[in-house]
Amino acid sequence: MKLLNSILGASAFLALATFAFAFSPSADARGYERGEDHHHHRGGYYRGPRVSIGFVAPALPLGHVRVAVGGRPYYYHGGHFYRHGPRGYVVVAAPLGASVVTLPASVVQVQLGGVTYYQYGNAYYQWVPATRTYVVVAPPVPAPAPVAVVPAPAPAPATPNPGPNGFLPGQVVETLPTGYAAEVINGIQYYRYGGNHFLPTQRDGHEVYVVVKL
Repeated sequence: MKLLNSILGASAFLALATFAFAFSPSADARGYERGEDHHHHRGGYYRGPRVSIGFVAPALPLGHVRVAVGGRPYYYHGGHFYRHGPRGYVVVAAPLGASVVTLPASVVQVQLGGVTYYQYGNAYYQWVPATRTYVVVAPPVPAPAPVAVVPAPAPAPATPNPGPNGFLPGQVVETLPTGYAAEVINGIQYYRYGGNHFLPTQRDGHEVYVVVKL
């Protein structure tokens, strides 16, 4: 009889334990009720958003605060904004202009264009000393990368115009006519074009050519 009572008692205990386990809240649910913002990752814990936009909670987390933006009520907790919906409270994008007193510890400080932003998830905040609050602002736009300006190549000097009477002795040109040929006469370098000879010389630090008659 004692053996039978022991067996029945053990069976009742196992049934009660199974019922309690089946209807106990999950670890995520228990963390949500406490308002925690931790994830288990590779044997450790890290901080970060544990809910995303569109997540529906049956009740607001403990410690939430009510925030009004443009006359519309929002509820803020742990870096997330909630709106009342048909099935509970829906996580929505951070509304521009919303101001909160605190941000999650995992917020990231970002410097862009000499301005300090605080990023959490897809939301950006700026600290307002006058009200001592963090205000939701539009995501900053990175400055465009500088574009290297390559100067246009200098135009090639035009072929000198000989004029109606052709090249005249003593005339100075900055470029030689297309199709010239180099000649050395009596040890002096000339350039010949047709019946004209050009003697290279310097003017203002640049090489020019004087028409000579040989």
